Amino acid sequence: MKNSIFTFAAITILVCLFSSSYGQESYNENEEKDSNHKSKVWFGLRGGTDLATPTLDTDEIKSQLNSNYQFGVFMKLGKKLFIQPEVYYAVKNEQLTFLDAPFQEKVMVNTLKVPVLLGIEIINLGVVSAHVMAGPMGSMFLSQSISEHEIERPKYEYKLQLGAGIEVLNLVSLDVRYSTNLNSDTVDEIKQISLKDGINVTLGIKFR
Repeated sequence: MKNSIFTFAAITILVCLFSSSYGQESYNENEEKDSNHKSKVWFGLRGGTDLATPTLDTDEIKSQLNSNYQFGVFMKLGKKLFIQPEVYYAVKNEQLTFLDAPFQEKVMVNTLKVPVLLGIEIINLGVVSAHVMAGPMGSMFLSQSISEHEIERPKYEYKLQLGAGIEVLNLVSLDVRYSTNLNSDTVDEIKQISLKDGINVTLGIKFR
């Protein structure tokens, strides 16, 4: 199941790249014929953090940004109903405690995250719109800082992301998502979703 999810994400991104390339060529060819044609394919940059303790306090947000952050690119295909594949490089600083050490050890972990989300626009007020989204996310462990202790980590992890967001001027988007493990207990975990468990917050800007 895990391999199939990661393969699905990779194939989806390739299809999106091909579709956007073909769509842009078609748009250029027909631009003079149809001045009302509007592109439904966007590229953009996106960055954010995983807030372990959701808060609006700026000092706390800055502190959590120092401990973990992610940045990357995304693509959006469609308007009302859309597919949004994303690729992030993520950095997380962990404070680990070991029985044979008198102090905590700081370890920096680098991963590659690939969410593939299906979303739907639920409100559009012109200047501001709102949407909900959900989809699988595969993450691949890349590296970690040198530690005196042997730390084993899984090469791949798979989660389900679901959440909501807003767009302003069809240019800037803010998403808030919850992640849960993809396993036999996924349905039960979704039923027990709580913001106290942490959320993923990302801010993106779109380019056509």
